[in-house]
Amino acid sequence: MDKKRKKILIVDDDKDLCNLISDIMEEDGYLVKKVYDGNSALNEILSGNYNVMIIDNKLSGISGINVIERAKYLNPNIRTIMVSAYGNTNTKLRARDLGVYDFLDKPFDIKQLISRVGELVFNPKAASMSLIY
Repeated sequence: MDKKRKKILIVDDDKDLCNLISDIMEEDGYLVKKVYDGNSALNEILSGNYNVMIIDNKLSGISGINVIERAKYLNPNIRTIMVSAYGNTNTKLRARDLGVYDFLDKPFDIKQLISRVGELVFNPKAASMSLIY
């Protein structure tokens, strides 16, 4: 499977982190689009056929959890990894219930994120997170 045909949407209001993740994913061969708020993410999900979404929970306008809820209807095939510095148990449980593949607490190991994205791209039937970290 060719990474060059796999599209990743990165959603984070921390522009520096968003740009860093984007640069690394592009270097790894993925097609990447980055946005900085929840409403822009929903517009992208409507207009693009993304394989994976990497999303923060704390966003301006609409939370990452709310974006994921809506994304399930707009593009049921999009797989999600959530990253957040505010990963309380309730948020993680809700993310798991919504089918989020993994939840990485900020700061996270970028190699772990790359590995998780690869798992989703090359094994689209991978189960969502089963443990709360």
